Amino acid sequence: MTSPAMPDYKLLIDIGNTFLKWGLFRATEGRAADNRLDSGHVLLEEIPALAAQFSKLQAPSQIVISNVAGTRERTTMIRVLEVWPDGPAPHWVIPQAQQCGVVNHYRNPAQLGSDRWAALIGARALLFARPVLVVVCGTATTIDYLAPNGEFKGGVILPGVGLMLRSLHHHTAALPDAGG
Repeated sequence: MTSPAMPDYKLLIDIGNTFLKWGLFRATEGRAADNRLDSGHVLLEEIPALAAQFSKLQAPSQIVISNVAGTRERTTMIRVLEVWPDGPAPHWVIPQAQQCGVVNHYRNPAQLGSDRWAALIGARALLFARPVLVVVCGTATTIDYLAPNGEFKGGVILPGVGLMLRSLHHHTAALPDAGG
């Protein structure tokens, strides 16, 4: 991994059910794709190895983390970030009742996954006052509806494609273990 061209960059991290995905982005306005400096992913059990990669970089100006994997991975990530003793405290994405034009009517707003919340906010920022169906396919597949007024109307969580294929293979009499 190479050091970013600009010392002022953000580190964005998504800790999912299977992988941790990370990206370094210039700390400027504009499309994320145009500002991406570097990115990668590791299996959850490989998170500690990120310390060696990150230690080669200057501390980012901001760290934003979405974590749906639980407290063990959160604790491990905190240890990894200690490679920058003078680095900023990470901002952990926690779903709110209302944020960035998106309204969450859950009785306990934090019960909605932080990854789903971030995707809803991103969809609102990209498409503003349009109805949006946000579909994310990973270990789990989520389908969420965002109304034109920014209200999260609900959604579903389904097994991801890999989980569905393995389940069908293991729980049916003659279905082969298909690759796709």
